[in-house]
Amino acid sequence: MRYPSINKESRSSLRNALQLLNLFTMDEPELSLSQIADKLQVGISTAHRLTYTLIVEGFLTKDSQSKKFRLGASILGMGNTIITQNQLCRISIPVLENLAINTGESAHIAILKDYQAIYLIRMDSKHPVHLLSHAGKQNPIHCTSSGQVILAFQSETMIEQVIACGLQQYTANTITTADKFKQLLLKIQSQGYSISEEELHEGVSSIAVPVKDISGHVIASISIAGPISRINQDTLPRLVKIVKQAADKVSEQLIFSKR
Repeated sequence: MRYPSINKESRSSLRNALQLLNLFTMDEPELSLSQIADKLQVGISTAHRLTYTLIVEGFLTKDSQSKKFRLGASILGMGNTIITQNQLCRISIPVLENLAINTGESAHIAILKDYQAIYLIRMDSKHPVHLLSHAGKQNPIHCTSSGQVILAFQSETMIEQVIACGLQQYTANTITTADKFKQLLLKIQSQGYSISEEELHEGVSSIAVPVKDISGHVIASISIAGPISRINQDTLPRLVKIVKQAADKVSEQLIFSKR
């Protein structure tokens, strides 16, 4: 079956529409028309045309009072489908549930995208930590255990690219120099896990272990996060062991599913 060709103008409109949908995040769930136009670097009339089409198709909704746009039912339904059908997410859900129960801390699975650590799933424990993360949340790679443990097993080129983006300081414990950061990655690679102690948020520690695919490549990380009163030198040996077991289980199931 041959599909009709798409002209240059249609390709540009499609690209703009997809980029528009990507503007909405958990941190910025609503946007005005002028914000959309500015972020896409298009005129107001073009932004209006794009939002109108996406509203008609159910991908956006518009608040009648604030006049701001947010993602609609169509895109939210697609998100639920992705989570349930995506193999990594499907395998991880029961593992994360058990991890949260066994450690008493919030559990996550994350991947790297656009030089950020993105949390695909978060499972709260009976002691949830607020303002840390949520599904879809993007955090810096260099000061989160989730990002560090994935990056440690990536190419030297990617590591240099992350460093070139800047190692912004968030707390007194954030590593901001290239040499120290590279030393940290070598240590993580050697020990097989990452521990972040108050590097992004004061008073919060986290532990992350890599998840590998059938080729042995690190594609994600399993982590827990909690206050330093519960994740500290006294509890680290036990918690690291539990997180390792969880990450290994996800890796094993991923490999088994491909055979």
